[in-house]
Amino acid sequence: MGLKVMSLGAGLLLSFVAAAQAQSDWQSEWEKTLAAAEKEGEVALYGAYRSGVREAVSEFTKRYPKIRFNHVAGSGSELANKVMAEKRANRHFIDIAVGGGGTMVLVYHKGGLLEPMQSAFLLPEVKDPSHWWGKKHHYADPDGSTVLMAQGDVNTRIGAFNTKLVKPDEIQSWWDLLNPKWKGRIVMTDPKSRGNIGNWRYLYYNPELGPAFVRRLLTEAEVTFSSNERQMMDWLASGKHAIYVMAKDEDVAQAMKQGLSVDFLESHKEMAELGTGSGHIAFFKNAPHPNAAKVYINWFLSREGQIAWQKYTGGNSFRIDIPKEMLPNGKAQAPKEGQKYLFTSHPQYENIRPLRQLIKELSAAGAK
Repeated sequence: MGLKVMSLGAGLLLSFVAAAQAQSDWQSEWEKTLAAAEKEGEVALYGAYRSGVREAVSEFTKRYPKIRFNHVAGSGSELANKVMAEKRANRHFIDIAVGGGGTMVLVYHKGGLLEPMQSAFLLPEVKDPSHWWGKKHHYADPDGSTVLMAQGDVNTRIGAFNTKLVKPDEIQSWWDLLNPKWKGRIVMTDPKSRGNIGNWRYLYYNPELGPAFVRRLLTEAEVTFSSNERQMMDWLASGKHAIYVMAKDEDVAQAMKQGLSVDFLESHKEMAELGTGSGHIAFFKNAPHPNAAKVYINWFLSREGQIAWQKYTGGNSFRIDIPKEMLPNGKAQAPKEGQKYLFTSHPQYENIRPLRQLIKELSAAGAK
């Protein structure tokens, strides 16, 4: 009995010592990295230039005022051209990229410019995948290592409808748009317009919709296309059209505030999209400020950093230990555990050439 008690006590003591040693190890590494980062004095982040992103990422300076925050803002293509020009000249100015996944995967990852993200993880709360939806870190790159997705928003929107012309229960599915009742009464963003083809990717790659649905929509529904979003909302509110597919949430919300006869239209039957927006982060090889970059990455992925991201961008952080009530659509915007979603940022959905070809073949026959 005495030997068993002694053995148990020794085991607990060893466990305590091991835990204390592990804590000491990460704290020591963190303090060493932070000191080196403050000596470097700067971190260079190339990132998306959209509402809330600048405010969210610059919150870092409040926590670490000794590290100057250099945010180079621009579109994905603009920043990619800048980075590639710098790399070709063997000049290294970028530490971190934050923004959409397309450029990061197709240009930076494919070009071999990125470090594995886990090489930057120092804080236990960042290393521990149990803090994240699905109990894992999510990556957009095919190797699952360099382009981390910190954000994921559930999207069930079809668009908007005129409340005087459409009853809320008449359209519960994308397939309901093919009802002859709506023939010639649908307006939609032109897939041939710059930037709009990506919105069609969900339809094309969703196994419950796919090319068959795209083909029927374009050949049967007599859709009216436009690239003028304000005009389409005016058409919807005036009753010229009953349904506005792929209307932007902010435009619909604004129209509703103005008292116009419009409301959100959603699909309750098909697999929802899980869009990651500008919530990707990547760590560059040959970073000029590698320690400051690591400090930034750990702050960004910490609970504090992700609360700032949610607060300013309105995008749902994949961290599940953050309250979701602050989100524009509340908890409905956050994915549920165990439910399937179409992750449109995954690399297998990046290729839109077959979609472009299909639309090119069918749009003349099925759209005005």
